[in-house]
Amino acid sequence: MYIREVNNRSGTVSIQIISKSRGKYKVVKSIGSGRTSEEITLLKEHARLVLSRLEKQQSLFVSKDDCFIGSFVSTISNDQVRIIGPELILGKIYDG
Repeated sequence: MYIREVNNRSGTVSIQIISKSRGKYKVVKSIGSGRTSEEITLLKEHARLVLSRLEKQQSLFVSKDDCFIGSFVSTISNDQVRIIGPELILGKIYDG
């Protein structure tokens, strides 16, 4: 699937999500149309979001949240981590 721009007779540009199967093109979703370059850019960004949801694949690029979590985790050392899960399970096994 990919994003396609179509120039209309009215002078607007339509943004569509297209799939190609067995040599035929099919419009999966029509995002909208715009006249100005700002409108078209916003529609393309929206189309990228919709396309990623339709494909259900993770992005290759790192998001801001991933960078934030990565920087937080890199500041933690091993002596600051306390594991309590195994003691809850194994403690009951050895007590009984």
